[in-house]
Amino acid sequence: MTHAFKKYETRMRVIQTCLTALLLLVLITPSVAGQPSGQVSNRKWIEGTVYDLSTGEPIPFVTVRVLGSGISTLVNEDGRYNLLLPPGRVTLKFSHTAYHSDTIAVDLTDRRQVRDIYLRIAIIELPGSTVYTRAYDPGQRIIIEAIRRKRDILARLHDYRYDAYTKFVIGDGDKEGAEQVLLIAESQTTAYWEQPDNYKEVITARRQTQNVQAEGNLVTVGEILNFNKNRIDLGKYAVVSPTAKDALDYYNYYLMDTVYLDGKAVFRLEIEPKSHADPLFIGTIDIADSTFDVVSVDVRFNEAVRFEFIDSLRYSQRFASFDNDIWMPIEVRFSGYVSFGVKIPGIPQHLSFAQSASLYEYAFDEGHPDGTFDEYLIVVEEGADDIDSIDWESHQTIPLTALEDSAYIRIDSLENAPKPLGKKLLMAAAGSLLLFTVGYHDLFHFNRVEGAYLGLGGTLRQFYSGSNFREIRLKAGYSFEREDWQYRFGTRYQLSDRQKLWLWLACHDEIVARPTVISNNNYNPTSLALMARLDPFDYYAERGFTLSAGSKLVNHTRLQVSYHDVDQESVDARTDYTLYGEGAQSPRANPAIVEGKLRSLEASLTFDSRKLFNNKGRDMLRTETEYTRIAIGGELADAGFMENDFDFRRYHVRLTRRQRSLGLGVTTVNIFAGTSDRSLPPQRYFTIDYANGVFYNSRGFNTLDGHNFAGNRVAAFYVNHDFDQLLFRKSRLPLIKEIPFTLSIHGGAFWSDFHNHPSNPADDLIATATEPYREIGFGLGNLTPFITPFNLAAWCTWQISDYNTERFNWQVGIKF
Repeated sequence: MTHAFKKYETRMRVIQTCLTALLLLVLITPSVAGQPSGQVSNRKWIEGTVYDLSTGEPIPFVTVRVLGSGISTLVNEDGRYNLLLPPGRVTLKFSHTAYHSDTIAVDLTDRRQVRDIYLRIAIIELPGSTVYTRAYDPGQRIIIEAIRRKRDILARLHDYRYDAYTKFVIGDGDKEGAEQVLLIAESQTTAYWEQPDNYKEVITARRQTQNVQAEGNLVTVGEILNFNKNRIDLGKYAVVSPTAKDALDYYNYYLMDTVYLDGKAVFRLEIEPKSHADPLFIGTIDIADSTFDVVSVDVRFNEAVRFEFIDSLRYSQRFASFDNDIWMPIEVRFSGYVSFGVKIPGIPQHLSFAQSASLYEYAFDEGHPDGTFDEYLIVVEEGADDIDSIDWESHQTIPLTALEDSAYIRIDSLENAPKPLGKKLLMAAAGSLLLFTVGYHDLFHFNRVEGAYLGLGGTLRQFYSGSNFREIRLKAGYSFEREDWQYRFGTRYQLSDRQKLWLWLACHDEIVARPTVISNNNYNPTSLALMARLDPFDYYAERGFTLSAGSKLVNHTRLQVSYHDVDQESVDARTDYTLYGEGAQSPRANPAIVEGKLRSLEASLTFDSRKLFNNKGRDMLRTETEYTRIAIGGELADAGFMENDFDFRRYHVRLTRRQRSLGLGVTTVNIFAGTSDRSLPPQRYFTIDYANGVFYNSRGFNTLDGHNFAGNRVAAFYVNHDFDQLLFRKSRLPLIKEIPFTLSIHGGAFWSDFHNHPSNPADDLIATATEPYREIGFGLGNLTPFITPFNLAAWCTWQISDYNTERFNWQVGIKF
C-alpha cells in the first residue's frame, strides 16, 4: 500500500470518528413521550423519607414492603419513597442490611399521607476476623454453605415470574443541577424464567425524555448479571460468579463483620480475586446466618475486565425472603462512567450512567403458558407507549429524584422550544458531512457507473393499528452521469404474526450491484469511491419484479422463497472522478454481463442462534458475544421450465461462528462455499471482493490491493481471534503481563475457479485463484488510550501465497 494511501486511511478514520461524535451530539440533545401526569382515582398515596436515626441524613436504597402482599418499592437516592395503594389499613416494613428493620401501620383514608421513618444502624464490627494466612478463613466456610444452598434452591425451583420497574439515566459529569441529566428512560415489565435457562421480558409500559425516541427505549431488567449462573456473560468476558460451584478456585473470602436484616444475623464477606489475569469481581457479598442464602451483592470488576471508554463499572443486587424461604432479587443497580481523553466540542467529556431496577410481585412454580419462551428475549407490547397515568404511577416503584423531576421538565421544554439558528446550522452541516462521506443510499450515492445519484426514499411501517400491510418501501432518484431516472417500490403483507408468514412484492428499474462474498448489499462505497475510486462492486441495469414469501419454520430459523422476473443489461463505467487525484486507485472498467430475460426461483434457509427483540412488531437481533449463524441458499433458472434466456443452478452456504475460547478472548470464524452448474452468467459469479480496500476488515482479506477474484465455484474461510489484553496478563511473566496493548491475530484462505463453464463476455478481465490465496497477520490496539475516543490500533497482514497483489499490508485505524 502506498504512502499516499496510508495518509488517506488515517484521514478517513479521523473523519469517521468525528461523524460518530456528531451523531452522539444529536442523540443527547433535545430531539418521544414526555412525563405523564394525571389524577389518581380512589387509591391513596403514601410517601415519605427514610432517615438515619443517629445522623439525621436520608438513607438511600431502603426496601419498603407492604406486608401480606407482593407489593414493594425502593427508596431513591434522596431517601424518598412513595406507594399508591387501595384504601384500608396496611403495614409497611423498611429493611436495609446496614440498619435494623422497622415497621409502621398506616390507615389509608386521606388522599395523600406523609410518613417519615428513622432507622437504627445495625453493624457489629468483628476486628481481627480477617486471617489471610489460614487455609480457610471463616468466610471460606460460609461461602461453601452458600454455594450448597444455591444448588438446593435451583434444584427445587422450576419457574417464577415477577414484575419490575427499571430506570436508566445518563448524566454529564461536568455539570450540576438539572443540566447534569442528559436523558432518562423508564420501563415497566413482566419477566418470566424457567429451568434450565429460559428467560423472557415483556415491556408493558415505557416513557422517556423527549430527546429519546420511544422505539429506542428498550430498558429492562434483562439478565443483568445473574449470580445464580456459574459464569456471568459480560460482553466478551465470562466472569466467574462469586457463588459458582468452582468459585473457591478463583476467589478468597474473608469475614468482615455481621449486620442484621429483619432481626436475622447476616455475614458480610469480602470477595478477593486470586488472579489479576482472569476477569473477576471485587467487593462484598452478604450471606444469611443459618440458612446461608445470599442477601446482597455489591461488586466491581478487576483490571482484567476492560471496555473502551468505560470505567468504574459497579453492580449491586439485594434480595428478600419470600414465603417459600427463597431469597430473590428485589433491587438491581448497575452504573459506570464514560470518559474521553480529549475534549470534543459539543460532546461531554465525562458521562455517567446508572440503571436501577425494582423487582416485585413474584410468583413461583405456577407454570407458564405454552409458547412463552421462544426466540424473543424482549417483547414490547403494542400499547406500551399509550401510558395511563394512574397505572404508571402505581407501578413506578422507584420515585424519581428531585433532580430527575427537574430534568424531565427542562429537557422536554427544550425539545418543544424553537431551535437556535446556530444549532440548526450545526445539525445541517453534520447531516451534509454524513451524507457526503458515508452516504445514505436512497438519498445520495456515488459510483463509477451512475456518477452522483440524488433521490428520495424511505420505509413506512404499519400505517394504522391492526393493518396487515406492515411495510412499504419507496425509492426514486436521478443518475447524473447516466442521465436517467431510477425507482424501486415494495410492500410487505403479513399473513401470520405467530409464524412470521409474509408476502413481499417489489418492482424496480435501477442499477444494481453483482453479489459478492465479503461485502454485502448494505455496504455503501460512496466515500471511498469519491475520494479514491475504491469500489469493490460491479454493476448492471435491471428492471422487473420480485415476488417473495417467508416464514419461521422453528425458533431462530427463517425460510424465504422468491421468484424473479427481470430484464438485465450491461452498463459502462461513465466517470473516473476522484477527489484524491494521483494517489487514487486506477480507473476500473465495469465488466459486461450476459444480457436477457431472467426468470428464476431462489430459496434461502437461515438459522441464527441470537435472541431477538420484538419492538411492537419489528424484529431486531440482539448483540451477543457468542452465536452461530448458518445460511443455505440456491437459485434455479431453467429454460426448459419457463421462457428464459438463462439456464443455471447456483448453490451456496455461509457459516459464522463467534465464541469465547479457553478464557483467552473471542474467536470469530467465517466460512463460505458456493458452486454452480450449467451456464452461470457473470452477474451471478461468486466474487471474493476486496471490500473497502483501505480499512482493516476483520472478516475479509486485507492484501487484495483493489483486486477481486471470481469463479463459478469458490470456497473461503477467515478467522479472527481477539485476545484483548488477556494473553499478556495470563502469561504472568514480568514486564510481559504489564503490557497495556491489546492483541489480535487473523488469517484466512480462499480458492476460486471456473469448472465446465462456457466462456462469457469480459471473462478475460476476471482473476481466479486456482491455488489457495492465503494471508495471516496480527493487530495491536489500545495504542493511544490518552486520546480516546481516538484510540489507535495497527494491523499487519502478510500474503503467504504467490499472487500479484500486496505481499505486506499495514493499516492504522480506530478500534472500538
